[in-house]
Amino acid sequence: MRFQFFTKPKIDGNYSDLKEEIIQEILRQARYSFHLTLGITAASALMTLFGVGLLYLNKVSEASITTGGGALATIASVQCAKQAKEELREIIDRLE
Repeated sequence: MRFQFFTKPKIDGNYSDLKEEIIQEILRQARYSFHLTLGITAASALMTLFGVGLLYLNKVSEASITTGGGALATIASVQCAKQAKEELREIIDRLE
């Protein structure tokens, strides 16, 4: 019995199955990046709220650093999600 680890795919000129697999993979990656971005946004929002809590405890220097870091992380994650969505739209437009 002979094993073939690397076989060349046979291309028969019908790319609809390949397009479907590519679209499914793109959607899977978009779903994972959305969940990651959502988690980062939630964590940075909690960090911002923690900074506000520190402000109420009269720890101004720690509060400003924590709130600023949380706000920057929120802005960065929102921009990342927006960029991923735009890339997904461009890829879908190219496939059509």
